[in-house]
Amino acid sequence: MVPTTLRRLAGLTVLAAVLLCGLVALGVRLIGEAEGERTAHRVSTQVAAAVLVRLAEYDFTGFGPADRAELATDLAPFVDSGMVFRIKVWSVEGDRVRIVFSDEQRIESQLRPFDPQLGARLDAGETVVLPVPDDAEHRFESDRADDLREVYIGFRDAAGAPARFEIYVPVDVTSTVRHAMGVLLPLALAGVLLLGCAMLPLAVVVARRIDRDRRERQDALHYGLAAAELARRDLARKLHDDVIPDLAGAGLLLDTAATSTPSRAGELVATVRARIHDSARQLRALLSDLAPPAIEPATVPQAFARLIAGLAGDGPRSTLDVADDLRLGPDAAVLLHRATGELLRNALIHSGATAIRVAIAPEDGDRVRVTVTDDGRGFDPTTPSRPGHIGLLLVRRAVEDAGGTMTVHSGPGTSVDLVVPADLRLRPVDVPAGRGVRAR
Repeated sequence: MVPTTLRRLAGLTVLAAVLLCGLVALGVRLIGEAEGERTAHRVSTQVAAAVLVRLAEYDFTGFGPADRAELATDLAPFVDSGMVFRIKVWSVEGDRVRIVFSDEQRIESQLRPFDPQLGARLDAGETVVLPVPDDAEHRFESDRADDLREVYIGFRDAAGAPARFEIYVPVDVTSTVRHAMGVLLPLALAGVLLLGCAMLPLAVVVARRIDRDRRERQDALHYGLAAAELARRDLARKLHDDVIPDLAGAGLLLDTAATSTPSRAGELVATVRARIHDSARQLRALLSDLAPPAIEPATVPQAFARLIAGLAGDGPRSTLDVADDLRLGPDAAVLLHRATGELLRNALIHSGATAIRVAIAPEDGDRVRVTVTDDGRGFDPTTPSRPGHIGLLLVRRAVEDAGGTMTVHSGPGTSVDLVVPADLRLRPVDVPAGRGVRAR
């Protein structure tokens, strides 16, 4: 179980690391793109402040070679310094726009449809920042498309006609993301690994606890089946060794009495009566062991007294103490009666005790405590139960399933405390016709 838990923890740690790396990469990418847009907006604002006044002096409907050479000289410092990568000036011609100037002469005079939404934003004075599309118009910028942002600014030329000033601003998103990833990813991975290492001891403890509980439940089921088999064998032995021979002998005595003198027959009948009475007592005891009767709250002291007397017999000295203010529901009484019987059997068979004491008293919080104490040799409660020694394990499971607790102190001498709710309600077990009880 522990190796499986460690493998699962390692897998979860790796999965968490992968997810965290993905989230960090996505976050850094989004931050890098947002920072790129802010950079493009800032640079375009600076460039526009320097050149828009100059651009507004040109009439682009009659823009000639001399005008182009003069404008190229004015805009060259921005391109040469690397502040911008590309510059375009568009003239609006009805439902189309034309490139009337660019530092890349091969695209001048190129036409494309007019974008009314973009035009409305520019005419409203907005600076529009967009990623660089991958199309024929941008074939000279596509190699650096990831690290460029195109910025549009609207203005009017000297003739009052609408025009568009477009620049491509280097933003270097890839380098920014790579640098941020180099800083953040090691920290994120280190944090996940440290968290995984910190959780390792807890995971091992939890895995061992789960493994122990699983083994105990499997042992309880196994021992429960073994207990049922032992009970059947014990019942068969008692019937075979005691009840059946007594009844068979009684039958032979009755046959003998039928042919005997009246006085002799009377003696034989009295002997038969005693044997039948003893057999009936043994059968009632067997039935009581197999199906203990329901216990009413008012008869709890008597029921426990009969239990102790029936089990201890002429063996160890037995004492029963029942508190006067005891309040105990029927289901709690049945559970404690059966559990106490199992604890008494364990003490009588295994402890070698000379004295056994059973005390029943109310506990704080509407609970009741039963303490079974003996002066026997004791045992180590932390040692797993050996095959055949099933009592304590079954009692603990029954009490814990009912919401109670069991505490064992041993050493020489043993004391077992059972604490359960006084108003306990045991859940009934429904067994459909034709089906067996299914272990949970």
